[in-house]
Amino acid sequence: MQLLIVVFAGLLLMVPIWWPTGSESPSEMLWRSVMLAPQRSVPVGSVVAVVALLVGLLAGLLLYGPIIGLATLVLTGICVVAIAVQFRSRRSLQEAEQLAQLTNSLANQALVAPTVVQAIQHSAHLVEGRVGIAVKQLAAECETGGLVEASNRFASTIQRPIAEMLATVLIEAFRGGAQWVGLASVLAEEAAQLADTARYFHRHVAVMMPQIAVTVVLAIAMIAITGFAAKDVGEWLGSPVGQQMLLVLALLSSAICGRILAPAWKTSQ
Repeated sequence: MQLLIVVFAGLLLMVPIWWPTGSESPSEMLWRSVMLAPQRSVPVGSVVAVVALLVGLLAGLLLYGPIIGLATLVLTGICVVAIAVQFRSRRSLQEAEQLAQLTNSLANQALVAPTVVQAIQHSAHLVEGRVGIAVKQLAAECETGGLVEASNRFASTIQRPIAEMLATVLIEAFRGGAQWVGLASVLAEEAAQLADTARYFHRHVAVMMPQIAVTVVLAIAMIAITGFAAKDVGEWLGSPVGQQMLLVLALLSSAICGRILAPAWKTSQ
């Protein structure tokens, strides 16, 4: 029974990794629906992470006791952070590409559109995702004449440096700045470079992070199977000394993985 619980928990932890990620797969459609939805006071990802941590803690508590519960909590935290890096990187890449598309369109519209408001309205229909929703709201608010306030709200909604710079450029253009065409072109180049950086990080770094979670799950499974197969080993692992040793190994693993996950987490924003 305990072996089945361990195997089932491992499969649950690896579902986000093995689940299909094609453009029409359930996971991709679910991810798209979550990202296009308005921001909630409590992010869905935070709720899932807390639930996963509680499951890991309770599994250890129910199987052996508080020491193993703490060890499983630490190891579950490693898995949660590793998987979260990939999701955060995917969201960051999507928004970086959307901002690059928006700034490029605005740079082109700046050459032909009579006013900055019309440039925004023409560009708003070309961008999708969360940035697209925000820029469509920006275009709608510009019709009432509140471009300055709308631009600031756009920047606060997206919360990215490019969005803040874009808001500054739009406000400068609205106030009659003669250099906004050149500024829009420079901003488009900067946004394109940031999108390339985000794309490189996601393809070469973030997609590898879930392998840390897989390694941790396999290590837990190997220890559990060994304990179940060899009675004397299982008794030693269940003893106070064995549990303390497992906790120390869990803490060492978290420290080693943290050196990799910490910079990856920061870069995936």
